Amino acid sequence: MKTASYVLLILLTILLPLTLYAQEGYEHLSPIAHGAGRTYVVTSRGLAAVGLNPALLGYDNDKTFEIQIFPLSTYGLDAGPSFSDATALGDVFNFKNGQISDSSRKRISSLLSNGKLSGRGDAEVFGISYHLPSVGTFALTWTTHAGIRTDIPQDFLDFFIVAESQLVNADAGKTFSNFDLQGMWYSEYSASFGTSVFQSTDSSAFINNFSIGGALKYVSGIAYLQLEPNNYFSFLPGNGRTTVGDNFIVRSAYGSGFDPTKIPNHFSFDFLTSNQAGSGIGTDIGIKLGLFGSRSGQSVLLIGISATDIGTITWNTNATERVADHLSRDIATNTTIKALNDSLSSLSGKLTHVASFTTPLPAMFRAGAQFDLDAIGIQWGIFVPKIAMEYSTGLTNIVGSLKTGRLGAGLTLEKTGNIGLRLNGGFVVQQNANDITLGVGITLFNFLNIDLASAHVGQFFKSGSKQTDIALGIKAAF
Repeated sequence: MKTASYVLLILLTILLPLTLYAQEGYEHLSPIAHGAGRTYVVTSRGLAAVGLNPALLGYDNDKTFEIQIFPLSTYGLDAGPSFSDATALGDVFNFKNGQISDSSRKRISSLLSNGKLSGRGDAEVFGISYHLPSVGTFALTWTTHAGIRTDIPQDFLDFFIVAESQLVNADAGKTFSNFDLQGMWYSEYSASFGTSVFQSTDSSAFINNFSIGGALKYVSGIAYLQLEPNNYFSFLPGNGRTTVGDNFIVRSAYGSGFDPTKIPNHFSFDFLTSNQAGSGIGTDIGIKLGLFGSRSGQSVLLIGISATDIGTITWNTNATERVADHLSRDIATNTTIKALNDSLSSLSGKLTHVASFTTPLPAMFRAGAQFDLDAIGIQWGIFVPKIAMEYSTGLTNIVGSLKTGRLGAGLTLEKTGNIGLRLNGGFVVQQNANDITLGVGITLFNFLNIDLASAHVGQFFKSGSKQTDIALGIKAAF
C-alpha cells in the first residue's frame, strides 16, 4: 500500500501553499552598501539610507535634491534556483491512481531542499529627499517588497523520497519539527528625517560629529501567510498500523484583488496596484557618531547603529486561521484508498475565518563602523578608500527579519567629479550563507548615479544550482 504518498500529500497540501507569498526589507535598495560587504548601517548615503539608518540621509552628501521615480529607480532580487520555477510545485501532484510518483517526490524534495525556493524582491517606486544645511534632510519614499522563505528540515525531505518504506518497515517512529514556511508582501510609505546634533569646530576633537535620524511609515499589506513555530509531523509504526500526527497553526490574509493561486516570482505592475489586505504603522531610528576629527574635517571613524521596522500590521481582509492541535490518527497499512484518504483528512486541521490578526513587522538591528583612510591622508591612486564592517540580526521571526546573525565587511573605492567611479567589494559570514560581495557604480555629468551589486558572487564559482542576487540603483542628485 502506498501509505506514505497519502500521508505526505496531506502534509504538503497543507504546507506548500505557504510558499506563495513573502517579503523582505530594504537592503537591496542600497546597492553600494550591498556590494561593500552588506555594510548598510554605515555605507548607505542619501535616499539609500532610508529604512537602514536615517541618520545618514544627509551625511557626506553635497547635493540638495535626490530623486528616484519608477521605472528609473532602485530594484533588488535575491532568489533561490527554484524561485523562478515556483509554479512547478503546482504540477507535481498530477498523479494517477491516487499515487504520487517516485519522480514527483524527488522533484518536490529537490525544489524545496536547502531553501532553494526562498526568494525576495524589492523596488522603490518613488523617492525624493531635500537637504537643508541648517535643519537636516527630509525624505519621502514609496517602496514595495515581495519574497519567500522555505526552510524545511532536510531530514524530512530525505524521508519524503523514501517515505513508503520508512512508514511500513521502520522499527521506530520519527518526528519532524520546525518547518519554517512563510511570506509577506506589502508596500511602505515613509517619511524620514536625519539631522546633525553636534559638529565640532576642533579638527582634532575625539567626538567630531553626532547625527540622529528617524522615520514614520504607513504599511499597506497585500498578502501574508505563515506557518507558526512549534509545528511538527510525526509517525509511529507498529502492529500493522501507523500512527500519524501533526500540530500546526497557519495564518493567512490577502487583498480582494490578489489571486492566491498565482505566485509572484517576477516583477509586474501588480506590485503597485494590488488591493490592501491590512495596514499598520512602523518606525525606524538610527544614529551616526563620527570619531577622531582630521584636518580635512572628516571623521576617521564612523559608528552607525539602527533599529528598523519597529511596529505591527493588522490583517483584516480574507483573514483565516487553520489549526491542527496535536492531531493524531491510526491508519492501517493495508486498507482501501478511500478509507485511507478519509482517515488522513482529519489531520488537515480546522479552517476558520477571523475578523483580523496582528503580526510584527520584520524588525532589524544593525551596528557597524567605517574607517575613512582618506581622512588620515591615504589614497589609492585616484580612489578614496573606506573600510567598513557591520553586524546585523533580526528582532522578530517574520520573513525579512534575519533568522540568524550576519557579519559583513567591505571596502569602497570612490573617485568623485563630473565622471565619478565607485568600486565595492567584501564578504559576509552567516550560518550556511557565507559569500563574496562586489559592486560597481558610475556618476555621469555629476548628477546621474548608476550602481550595480551582488552579494552572492561566490555562487558563480560553485557547481550545481546557484542563488541569484542583484541590486540595481539609478538616482538623480543635484
